[in-house]
Amino acid sequence: LRQMLEFAVNYNGPIAILDPRGGDEKTKFITHEKIEKGKAEILREGEDISIIAIGKMVAKAQNVAELLEKKGIEAEVINARFLKPLDKETITNSIEKTKNVITIEDGIIEGGLGTVIEELIQEEKLKDVVFNKFGYPDRFIKHGKTEEIEEIYGLTEKNIVEYVEKSREKVVDRVETFVIQ
Repeated sequence: LRQMLEFAVNYNGPIAILDPRGGDEKTKFITHEKIEKGKAEILREGEDISIIAIGKMVAKAQNVAELLEKKGIEAEVINARFLKPLDKETITNSIEKTKNVITIEDGIIEGGLGTVIEELIQEEKLKDVVFNKFGYPDRFIKHGKTEEIEEIYGLTEKNIVEYVEKSREKVVDRVETFVIQ
């Protein structure tokens, strides 16, 4: 938060900093890179899947990567930081390396991080990529505890890990381009 506020104060233009629903995450991550406009941060290197997250879901992505590591799956975790401008180079390089990517966001998928990454895959003509978006549908979301809402919409660490395990089977058996929603 300190880095984001420092960036916002020194930036000459409009800035939006989103305050996460549900408060602070229990999992903290250390960032060593100064925030630069339009620059994502690779928090963890991996070869098997790219996990691209934004906002409070970055901590969840880190937790998912740790759970996957216990199952022998190396996840690359990217803190997208910005939707616009998107760090196309960093994200494209990761997707080309892993050929398997998920996005995790605490917002509506349509028009959010998942959509932006899906458009990037198409724009860059990346082939043989297994892809899925984790976020909320574009409809009214009932109020409730964050954990309950995440359970309803499949945003739990357990659900994401199970999806990744199944998607890895598809990559090993036969690589194809598809989007699951």
